[in-house]
Amino acid sequence: MRRMVHLGINPIGALATVPGARPPANFWAVLEGYISRVSTDWFRFGSQNYVLWTEVDLAELGSAIKALPGFQNVYILATEFDPAAHKCNGMMTADFWNWLQRQRL
Repeated sequence: MRRMVHLGINPIGALATVPGARPPANFWAVLEGYISRVSTDWFRFGSQNYVLWTEVDLAELGSAIKALPGFQNVYILATEFDPAAHKCNGMMTADFWNWLQRQRL
């Protein structure tokens, strides 16, 4: 069953304390290519955060991202959430709230 998933990802991960550490090559293109394959709709907000409309299991999502070339050291947090107005709040753009509240099948 599809549901909303928040995906937070640190592209440097465990290497953050290493001088000169860099994200994996083509980080955003590779990650967003994967996200587009497993999510019928998604929204990127901020530099490290996405909301996905997907049916992929959270553990599978994290494992598949870690399996992408160069992604072995990234940090990932994937959580389900209910976007109902009484369960979701924050300071985001109108575009985000409109996208989040849109009806999906």
